[in-house]
Amino acid sequence: MTIATETRTLIEATLDGDPELAKLTIAGASAEALAVHIAPGLPPNTIGGSTYHRRPPFRRETILDLVVRMQRLRWRRAAPLTPLAMPPVEADLHALHQKHKRATVGFEYLTGWIDLLDAPFTWLDLIASDRQWAPDQIKEKYGTLRFYWHGDLPDLGDAIIASAEHLSGHVCEMCGAPGSQQSWNGWWSTTCPDHGRWRLS
Repeated sequence: MTIATETRTLIEATLDGDPELAKLTIAGASAEALAVHIAPGLPPNTIGGSTYHRRPPFRRETILDLVVRMQRLRWRRAAPLTPLAMPPVEADLHALHQKHKRATVGFEYLTGWIDLLDAPFTWLDLIASDRQWAPDQIKEKYGTLRFYWHGDLPDLGDAIIASAEHLSGHVCEMCGAPGSQQSWNGWWSTTCPDHGRWRLS
């Protein structure tokens, strides 16, 4: 799978039900060259398997930007191999604490979401480095990310966090590949097809 194909799979799952998906364009064969475009604006209330009351707390361009940032990190981390051949490990999870000064809480999720968390922390560092804010808890709940925080973030910061939570329902918590939410004996998780089969065995 190429970075462009994987990125398209993620975006189509994340914005499933949005009529603007028909106009999605993706280009680039490397992390550096990856570029996506879709009409800016608010997506419909029901997208990617989630229903938001009134409207989603993020815009299309915010979630697309987050997907691109995440994919660039994911594919660079695995280079020269592909992410499927070089999945994240526990040491990568611990490295997030060293990389981001605001990553002060424990991460209560599996290693597949490393890039999903690295991307918003990096973006928030760019737009809110002078703001007083901190995470309270970052965990998995019902198969998706929960990012609780307090303090002062701009509206875009709140939208970035909401986008990461929404995107998490389409990223395998075990390896970071595109995935979907599944339930086994009442226990929800988001896994790719390979790790979904592993959970069933």
